[in-house]
Amino acid sequence: MTPTAPWLAAAVTTNFSMPVRSVRAFLAMLFALALALVPALLAFSAFPASATAGDGYIDTYNVDITVNQDGSFDVTEQIAYTFTDLSHGIYRNIPNRYQVTEPFTPESSQTTIDQTYDRVIDISDIQVSSPSGAPTDLDVSQQGQQLVIRVGNPDRTILGAQSYVLTYHVEGALNAFDSHDELNWNAIGTEWSVPIREAAVRVTAPAVQRAKCYAGPLNSTQSCDALQATQTAAIARQQRLGAGSGLTMVVAMPKSAVEVPPPVYEARWTLQRAFSISGATIGTAVGALVLGGIAVFLLVRRGRDKRYVGQVPGLAPLTGEAATEETRHWGDSPEGPVEWSPPDDLRPGLLGTLIDEQANTLDVTATIVDLAVRGYLRIDEIPDKGLFSKRDWQLVQLKGGDAALLPYETKLFGALFDGRNVVLLSELKRTFASDLAKVQNSMYDELVYRKWYRRRPDSTRTSWALFGFLAIAGAFGIGYLLARYTTFGIVGVALVIVAIAIWFSARAMPARTGQGSAVLARTLGFRRYLATAEAGQIRFEEGEDVFSRYLPYAIVFGEAERWAKVFATLAAAGGTAAAVPAVAWYTGAYPWTYASFGDSVDAFSVTTSGSISAAAASSKSGFGGGGGGFSGGGFGGGGGGGW
Repeated sequence: MTPTAPWLAAAVTTNFSMPVRSVRAFLAMLFALALALVPALLAFSAFPASATAGDGYIDTYNVDITVNQDGSFDVTEQIAYTFTDLSHGIYRNIPNRYQVTEPFTPESSQTTIDQTYDRVIDISDIQVSSPSGAPTDLDVSQQGQQLVIRVGNPDRTILGAQSYVLTYHVEGALNAFDSHDELNWNAIGTEWSVPIREAAVRVTAPAVQRAKCYAGPLNSTQSCDALQATQTAAIARQQRLGAGSGLTMVVAMPKSAVEVPPPVYEARWTLQRAFSISGATIGTAVGALVLGGIAVFLLVRRGRDKRYVGQVPGLAPLTGEAATEETRHWGDSPEGPVEWSPPDDLRPGLLGTLIDEQANTLDVTATIVDLAVRGYLRIDEIPDKGLFSKRDWQLVQLKGGDAALLPYETKLFGALFDGRNVVLLSELKRTFASDLAKVQNSMYDELVYRKWYRRRPDSTRTSWALFGFLAIAGAFGIGYLLARYTTFGIVGVALVIVAIAIWFSARAMPARTGQGSAVLARTLGFRRYLATAEAGQIRFEEGEDVFSRYLPYAIVFGEAERWAKVFATLAAAGGTAAAVPAVAWYTGAYPWTYASFGDSVDAFSVTTSGSISAAAASSKSGFGGGGGGFSGGGFGGGGGGGW
């Protein structure tokens, strides 16, 4: 048998030998102790285990509100906060912007829309202290609809019971009614993350007519535990507010007891409001479009070509005659009479650049063919040799550059061969990229040198495109401001449309001089000849290979295939062209005919343009109001917690 401890045995003996009346007294004592523990157990149940063990709780929360004569009021919050974990301090959120929606009819409009505003409550002069000595570093910020107050030091931690005194000044929170003026203030907000054991709120005013108090979660209509009102004050008390519960004071004051300034409203941004349709907004937008359209018209007119006054298109004043220029009128054709030969034997690349104001790859390709026709190089066609091979062309240098070459032709010829006598067209993809831009720049310079333009067309386009881009950026910026802060957002749309029109007009800004227009008229006349000439109209001069000579121009004008078909028709009919042998500057793998040669040259042109453009692309880099009848129904409130 296990021995029994003497003190335990004595206790057992004593209990069993205790008189009946002693047992009754002992049971009565236990019952009284249980009754005494009930309030404590109920109080403990109001504090969730997670909150008590983690964030802590508020032991007492006392709020003192003093309503001033001018309608503002001062708030003092005394918070006794117990931290159960290491924390830095507390934070306090106070709503200061409240959404209000009211019907609104814009000026000159029959349509009523719901206009959304923010009722703005001004909270200022925020101060904090700590009787317990906790850190009181203050950080105040606006986050959405709430003012966020953070108290504490991020470099210091605290634990246990701490006290804070928070004071601030409030304006614009009183409401005026026909029979009274009213303070409806959520003295303790419903967003606290910790429970509150005991809360008390006192409102002091010049005069108090009546008062109500609501406690509990948001929208609760439960009255506070206690409410007492006098002629100048209202005091409410509440026990055990759980996390997410608050206390709202509604105090009515007689009219004229205080001055209630009108509430401050700020229109909330909505798409419907920003782009309101009214007489004022539509009229302003139309005005912006009209003025912008006039501005674009004047800009484009500035880019119109000049022409010589009193001269037949294509002709220039004789030497010594006065050369007066005027802007070519809208609708006037720039084309002159039909020309049966290139004007002044000008090079095809130059004429192609003059027509579309761009030194493109087709102009460079035509220049290569022109160099071959003039005997500077030979083009040898290399047929494909299998299923996976492609047709290629070999350029063979026949003689070096000379004074007869124009500057851009010299650059092109040197870039093609670059110290070698033979080069495959397919090799240009790896070597020609850096040289193409130099050739194109030289072509633009030649246009200015010949006084066909006062400024390079590409520079003019770039400048106006940059101006248009800046105009678009500026229009978007102005449009954003108009839509964000006014109802005239539609005016911003009009400005953007005008700016885009300016950007698009950049391509029309290069303007030819009178001399350039005269050459253009003759060039267009020659193009019409190549585009419309029939076999019976071909004119041959003795010893001249018209087919080869005009072929580079046909390439520039997009008429190469047709030009070859005309001569094929002439050859089939037994005309003069039948006696013309295969061209010396081009060799192919098939028997020479005009039809097959036309296909070959067309393929050569397409392949050359593609090779050059592909190489160039690889080297570029791109540029609530009114009264409240529930908890949380007034202004103020919010919540807080530890951090």
